[in-house]
Amino acid sequence: MHDDSVRAEYRVARLAPTDAAIAAHVIANIKLHDEARAAESDARQLRTWLESPSHILLVAFDADRPVGFALGYLLERVDGADDMSAPSKMLFFYEIEVLPTHRRRGMGTALVERMKEIARAERVLKMWVQTDPENHAARGLYERTGGQASAAADLIYTWTTSRLQDAAEDASV
Repeated sequence: MHDDSVRAEYRVARLAPTDAAIAAHVIANIKLHDEARAAESDARQLRTWLESPSHILLVAFDADRPVGFALGYLLERVDGADDMSAPSKMLFFYEIEVLPTHRRRGMGTALVERMKEIARAERVLKMWVQTDPENHAARGLYERTGGQASAAADLIYTWTTSRLQDAAEDASV
């Protein structure tokens, strides 16, 4: 675990593969609200996930208790700048969660600021996050930490496993 203190009351750390059991606990308790879910198989899967240097899992701790997390993905661009010294990566800030008991205490801000530090260290071209236009708390957090809303709402298209399978079957007919 790479310890990155933000305030004396709590800390934010980027988890390493050796922190897979902590990662499983964090995901089970904070995201899924299911402590029993933090199984050994989840820890093995998360260890593999954390081994990729492009995968980022930050955890906010209140003392030794995990109370929030943020996930991010470093993405290599194939259309990078001609000057190879210029940034060609982007950081997709995928998700942030803080326990309801710890919201409005600066932990979300600390997680975003730490993600921004990683983006600067990785020399990314840009970092972005998507949120529901009606999620005023998230929008406020992103704006307070320097994020700028896009001028137009983008549409997001998804392909679920069943739709991917249907498409493959249709293509083979």
